[in-house]
Amino acid sequence: MKKKIIYWINTRDKTGLLLSMMRYFSNIANISFEGSLDKLSLNKISGSKTEETEVLKRATLAPELDFVIVPLTDENIKFIWHEILEKDHLANDDIIHVQIEKDGKIVFGAYDNFHKDCVVAYEEVQVSLLDKLVKQGTIRNYTIHYE
Repeated sequence: MKKKIIYWINTRDKTGLLLSMMRYFSNIANISFEGSLDKLSLNKISGSKTEETEVLKRATLAPELDFVIVPLTDENIKFIWHEILEKDHLANDDIIHVQIEKDGKIVFGAYDNFHKDCVVAYEEVQVSLLDKLVKQGTIRNYTIHYE
């Protein structure tokens, strides 16, 4: 049986990593955000929903946090990027958990506000992208694990 590849990522630039992953999975995936999202308008994006799916679920059960799933289209990425940067919602801990789902599988997850032990990508992410992000200084490093 083939082992599943998992990349544990040590993030330096949260917004840069998030933008890179959104662009990488643009037009082929969905993204979920969880946290104090009342200052954001993510739920107003066309196709967004606030109900969990089979794959994209809440990471914090209690207390229940705001939750939204958005299709990752080029247009939505521009809107998301503007919303997040406007008041630096990643630095302010408004967004606690981010997950990206493609073809019914989680391909990227950043939990506990991108804590160094809680950012993960799976084999759908190419090593060449991670190496590029290290070279750019977006991430400090990554380690490869097999499950």
